[in-house]
Amino acid sequence: MEFTCETNALKKAVQSIMSAVPAKPSAPVFAGMHIVAKEQTVRLETMDITLAMSNEVAAKIQEPGEIIINATRFAELVRYLDGETICIAKADDSESVQLQSGRTRYNILLMNIADYPKFPDVDAEQHIVIPDEAMKELIKKTAFACSTDETRPLFTGVLCDISGGKVTFVGTNTHRLAIKSLPLAVEAENQSLILPSLMLKEISKNLDSKVPQEVHIGTKRNQIQVVIDKLVMVSRLIEGKFPDYRRVIPPSFGVSCVVNVKEMLGAVSRIALCGTATGNAYSIVKMNIDGDEIKITSSSPEIGTGVETIGCEMQGDPVNVAFNASYLVDMLRSIGEEKAVLELTDSLKPVRIRPEKETDYLYIVTPVRVLF
Repeated sequence: MEFTCETNALKKAVQSIMSAVPAKPSAPVFAGMHIVAKEQTVRLETMDITLAMSNEVAAKIQEPGEIIINATRFAELVRYLDGETICIAKADDSESVQLQSGRTRYNILLMNIADYPKFPDVDAEQHIVIPDEAMKELIKKTAFACSTDETRPLFTGVLCDISGGKVTFVGTNTHRLAIKSLPLAVEAENQSLILPSLMLKEISKNLDSKVPQEVHIGTKRNQIQVVIDKLVMVSRLIEGKFPDYRRVIPPSFGVSCVVNVKEMLGAVSRIALCGTATGNAYSIVKMNIDGDEIKITSSSPEIGTGVETIGCEMQGDPVNVAFNASYLVDMLRSIGEEKAVLELTDSLKPVRIRPEKETDYLYIVTPVRVLF
């Protein structure tokens, strides 16, 4: 095998698939990267039992072939090469590969190619196409609300619900719920999927092109394949019945409060520092909403007490409510508008938070039971 390609293109392709290389491989071969050179293209593959990723680079192929090389070692080496092009060559009887870029030359030992499994091929039965900007927004505004508890896999993914010509993403950990909807540019049949959060993270990370891209999602039974230009990701859908998220949205609220997002985000972030004592799982912030202001407080025996007051536009009776501070901060960071609306009934019932002008995004959070 021998090929030559642009160093920067190879660097980018290698880094785009490194997330499929596990820190603790389930088998030694999964620490490797499969490199296939043929037909003026170099295909790079990495995988483990949960995620497979591949990308392609245009190249001049002097001799087609394939190798398996330690992915982490190869990625670090390529990362620091500064020549404009890189030549990778392996003799038929060699157990190592030669990398040459500029004045740099290395010989790296290879892994046994016979042990590497075939890259999964999903012959998709259902298809969804979502523009890159829409996909980024859907992920940004919902994925943060997912659970990280692997013992409850159903809540570690995001529900993707296709119906009525629109796509809705829903993330929840049962204590909070984020819902974002957008119209579909390309018609798709009605379906519901639970997308793995690891895959969503990789999708978002790779939607960085200055040229508009489309995210192609294909599914067959319990498998999902995502294609973004030359990048391919394959994983398993999260199986199970996602709860009816509409049922937890209160039909009405007694109190409505409009706040400046930047002002509230800053106040909650600072106040939360006073409640983050050693051993606490999270910081609790208390709010007294009365008239045209919100008093935000937090305290702990180890740190002390903090109090901040911000302005608001309130309708309804005064109310006290307390939250897990990180749940508020996550939402406020995702809003993307100047003002948000908090809607609540009392100190214990679910609270709805939404952008003032955006009608297709909302967040439900359960208050914390505390003494005021």
